This record gives sequence, structure tokens and C-alpha cells, in this order.
Amino acid sequence: MTFSCTEHVENEHQGRASRPSTPEAQRVMRRLTILVLTTVFAAGMASRATGADDDLQRPIADAELDLSDDYDPWQGFNEKMFFFNHDILDHYLLKPVATGWGKVLPDVGKRGLDRAFDNLGMPKRLVNNLLQGRFRGAGRELARFGVNTTVGVVGFLDVARGQLHIEKSDANTGQTLGVYGFGPGPYLVLPTLAPLTVRDGIGYGVDGVLDPFGYLTPFLATTGLAIVKQVNERSLNLQLFQDVEDSVLDLYSAVRNGYLQRRRRSIEEADAARQAEWHPPSRAVAAR
Repeated sequence: MTFSCTEHVENEHQGRASRPSTPEAQRVMRRLTILVLTTVFAAGMASRATGADDDLQRPIADAELDLSDDYDPWQGFNEKMFFFNHDILDHYLLKPVATGWGKVLPDVGKRGLDRAFDNLGMPKRLVNNLLQGRFRGAGRELARFGVNTTVGVVGFLDVARGQLHIEKSDANTGQTLGVYGFGPGPYLVLPTLAPLTVRDGIGYGVDGVLDPFGYLTPFLATTGLAIVKQVNERSLNLQLFQDVEDSVLDLYSAVRNGYLQRRRRSIEEADAARQAEWHPPSRAVAAR
């Protein structure tokens, strides 16, 4: 649930090798847990899908074309995890805390804090824009970060968007994998985490490693910031969440289908942006 990384520190004597301290090792393990877990799940899925006499399976990207929008072979497990996340963790802990947070902090403060946290997510967006070949997008991320960190008071104000009309991207490693043809794999719900697919779970772990701020902040500070971010986001969406809960009969299916459709659309838009950057329309076409 948190977004922290670890760094190697030098020992006092040059002759001794550098070793991560125990808190730093814990931060590494927390970042890589989701990566290892989803990889194991993916391996298990592949071993069940291929028999001794079967032909080689097609790549996931090709097989994805045959899957419905609600591909969910682990539904039994996912529903149990969804019940824990929504009916227990959110209902009895996160929602009450977020409600109290909303009464203490005015709306303008919550939105400013949300923008500041979003500003800290620039490195992963920058790297993934570069990996996708979207160099103009990477330039916009750098420009946004520079303007919002200085003029925008460390990101509390989105000056880049409001005054300069520089929009941010939603680039992340899961999206990058999708752009290059990696299929999503099964839908997956894990304790304390937002909805995932196997592909996005792997991307989530990589995005954590790409976060340089985790290398610079202590473990407890990073954990505290992640909790504040989660509570603040929940507080901003109290009414939206309630409206969804009141309007759908099958909340699990609604969340799953909405997430899968949104992720597919995000990848399609990222691929279209990359194609437009590498193959811009001719002047004659643009003039039509």
C-alpha cells in the first residue's frame, strides 16, 4: 500500500562491502512483494493452461483478443479479498478516518494535498513516457514538475495546468507493458490494494522501485505519507463512493468491469499518443 524504496549506504571502512540496514531491507521487500506474488500467480496460471500434449500457448497479447471484458478466473479468491477490503477495512477503518479527516481539513486543503502527492509521482510518469517513446510527454512532465514545485508551492497548486495548460499523463509501467503488447492476465484483488491485473501488479512493483523519493525519506516517514495519501484520497471521494454503492446491485462486478475497461482505454490512448508523436499526420491531412 505504501510507495517507498531503499538505498544502499556505505560502511565506515572502505574495505567493508555496503549492506542495507534492516529497515531498508524491509522497504525493499515491501516494494517487491507485489511483484513476486503476481509473478507466482501468473506462473501458476500458465502451468494449468498448458498440458503435456498441448500445443504452445499463444502470447497473452494475442489471447487477450478472445477474452471478455470481465476475465476473472480467480473470482472466488477475488470476492473474498474484495469483501475484506470493502466491507471490513474500508467500512470500519478507512471510511470513518476519512470522514473525520474531511471535517478537520477543508476541501481546498484536501485538493491541494492531493495535487502535492500527485506531483511526487512525476518520476514514474517521466520514465514510462520515455519507455513508451513519448518524448513530448516526458518533456511536459518535467515542465510540470519544475513549475508546480516552485511557483506551485511544492505542488499544492497546479500552476502548470491552470495557467500554462500543460496536462499530465497517466503513464505507468502497467500501461507501458500494455502498449508493447503484454496482455493483462487475470483480474486480481489483493488485501489493502486497489484492483489489479497480473500485468498491472507487476507494473505496480516496478513503479515502486522507480520512486526516488523513497530512497531519500526514512521508512516511517514514507509509510506515514502513504497513509495520509490514502486517507486524503478516500476523503475526497466519499460521496462518489457512496453514490456508486447505492446505484449498483453487484458492486464487485461493477468495480471489476469499470477498472478493466478504464485500463484498456488508457492503453489505447497511450498507444495513440505514441503513434501521433512518431508518425504525425501530413500537412495535407491535418488541413482537412
